[in-house]
Amino acid sequence: MSNLEYVIGMIFVLITIALIVATPFGLVHSRTLHDHGPDCWWCHPRLRPRKRR
Repeated sequence: MSNLEYVIGMIFVLITIALIVATPFGLVHSRTLHDHGPDCWWCHPRLRPRKRR
């Protein structure tokens, strides 16, 4: 196996693990009964405060 194949495989494994870990948090967040409002960066990613330079 070449180094490139190894790196690509590791990237896929890391992405898969991240998705497996994040899925329960996403499900719990989306099933809450109260409205999160515009302060929720998960529900409203465009409304995040802008970074000042």
